[in-house]
Amino acid sequence: MIGLYLRFGRSNERQFTRCQVTAPDSNTDTAHEECQPRRADTGILIRMFMIISLLILLTVSDALAIFGGGMYPTRLKMEYQYSDYTSYRYPEPLVPIYPDTLYQTQDPHIADFPENRALLKITQTVDPYTALQLRYQYSDLTQDKEQDLIYARLARDVTDMNALYGAYQYLKQPDVYTGHMYQVGIRHDRSGWIVGETSFSYLHNVYDDGNVITTYAPMVQLRYSLDRYTAILARLEGYWTGGDNDDTRSFLYTLYVSRFFPTQTALHLGIRYYDNDIGVQSFAPAFEIAQYVLWNLTFRASYRYYENEINDPEIAATVEENSIRSHSYRVVMEWEAIADVKFHLKLRRYINNQHIGMNTYLLGFEVIL
Repeated sequence: MIGLYLRFGRSNERQFTRCQVTAPDSNTDTAHEECQPRRADTGILIRMFMIISLLILLTVSDALAIFGGGMYPTRLKMEYQYSDYTSYRYPEPLVPIYPDTLYQTQDPHIADFPENRALLKITQTVDPYTALQLRYQYSDLTQDKEQDLIYARLARDVTDMNALYGAYQYLKQPDVYTGHMYQVGIRHDRSGWIVGETSFSYLHNVYDDGNVITTYAPMVQLRYSLDRYTAILARLEGYWTGGDNDDTRSFLYTLYVSRFFPTQTALHLGIRYYDNDIGVQSFAPAFEIAQYVLWNLTFRASYRYYENEINDPEIAATVEENSIRSHSYRVVMEWEAIADVKFHLKLRRYINNQHIGMNTYLLGFEVIL
């Protein structure tokens, strides 16, 4: 039903046509625009099927838990995000130089921002030690660019402090590529004072032009509490990406410091540094402050600065000032209306030096059944 609303809430031109500007014609020496009908879209039925399937799973799993002698919680989350924008597309040469990770985040550093994004996520506790998460996400990026993402994750506690998990992700972008991600990981939690996690991901993307890109992505993360009020989180990620053209190696370093105050306030300071072997480096400092306004109302405000220096002359030629600098401001309100029922609202303003700017609005709902 969410996918149906997104598709038919658009103009007829965008729904049924696809246009592109071609090279200048040899006779007229002018560029011209070619339009062709969009092929029949079966995505609506697929999206409705996924949503109905997830809701059926929710009902069946609860029924099995009841008849099995126990009742395990089910967490249901729904989100809708809309962005109004002046322009949001980075130059196409920028896209291949970053890790070929699939679109997951709401606030990407370098990516196409979705005009519409709908999310349905169900987390079902199967037994006291096992949880299953299923997620379906639809993103409408541009006139000819939309994505369907399906994600499944199974986690199980093997000891009091250790948990194993595995995940699979499928992403389809019509007329562009189909992506698969496989992930395994282990998490160690020593009562919250020391939390360590490591995972290994394999991504396999097949593009419609025949190109195949694979990525091996190990990750290690450690969170350590210095005392009752202060914690440090460090994360290292590596990406070894290979394709038909060339290979790229890149690393991502993240460091966060969190401080909690007796006034029911939390302050988070962080920095993210990225580096690859084809001449691209970036860093992104950020801070966030979170405050309980009421016992059931939380307010968060955050700011993130991002700077990217491009040393490759061919890539830099497509970017003004040979770098990208952006600012992102965000406020989030979370309200627990009644027990186990939450609503959250997020507003964000994004601007950068490439004449890209937008406002993003997100409304979410979460309930524990």
